[in-house]
Amino acid sequence: MISRRALSAIAVSLVLLAVVLWVADIGAIDLTRMRPGLLIPALAAYIIVLVLRGALLRQLAPESDKPGLWQWVALAGRHQFIFILSPSGSGDLAFPVLARRMVGLDLAPATGLIAGARLRDICAILGLGCAGLAGIGYLPAITGALAIVFGALLYFSNIATALIGGLIRRIRKTSAMVEGNAPQHTQSRLPAALLTLALWLVASGGVTFGFAAAGNPLSLFEAWVMIAGLNLAGAVAVSLAGIGVAEAGATGVLVFLGLPLAEAASIAVVARPLLLLSNCAASGVIEVATRLKRSRLR
Repeated sequence: MISRRALSAIAVSLVLLAVVLWVADIGAIDLTRMRPGLLIPALAAYIIVLVLRGALLRQLAPESDKPGLWQWVALAGRHQFIFILSPSGSGDLAFPVLARRMVGLDLAPATGLIAGARLRDICAILGLGCAGLAGIGYLPAITGALAIVFGALLYFSNIATALIGGLIRRIRKTSAMVEGNAPQHTQSRLPAALLTLALWLVASGGVTFGFAAAGNPLSLFEAWVMIAGLNLAGAVAVSLAGIGVAEAGATGVLVFLGLPLAEAASIAVVARPLLLLSNCAASGVIEVATRLKRSRLR
């Protein structure tokens, strides 16, 4: 049976998508402006994102008996696919199960690992969003300062994840070390911060190529604002595969960037499916490569 959460997600997706389609000037969409060839670099960008995500997870994981990098990349690819297509937020609930099966990580450290990674994601996304706002001239002194603050929070996020890890251990009453309790030393801060920032910079490149493929290119700073807007929209609402919420979020960002509402909605309903397709295809490429690699080793 379909869960109540899934039904709510489907309902929210349908309602928001219907609103965006109603607002959009569908007849004015010029498909001749599309440049589908740019989906290739978009796909490449999202594949690189998954490789960087795997490297980050491996960096943050407990030190004992870490599998090789490719196993973590495979975990990142499969988790990302589930995360994309699941109701908002529920994709991360599957991570501890996947981590146990694919890299042998127990439930408690896996829970701490994904919690710490998401905290770093939030800092990086908000930092890039503020840097993008400063770049387009929106309250540059304030948004630029906020970008620096979020960068500092990203660097020192191990302190917050240590607190999260301690809370998880107390709740579960286990002595198992979780990710948030592991990287206390300064040496692990910089690699984790750089990997997190790098993967979101590359992801913003994927967004740039995706919108360009739809015939509506964004500048680098606008892409940073867009990726922050898309992720914030997905975080505050329950939807299925982000459908409806992402289109509404993209529409809102484009309106903020100065486009008329109808034009912004029209762009969103073309660009967002291309981004979703590129993301899913990247996970598929990683999955196929993983299976081929395993078959050769047998």
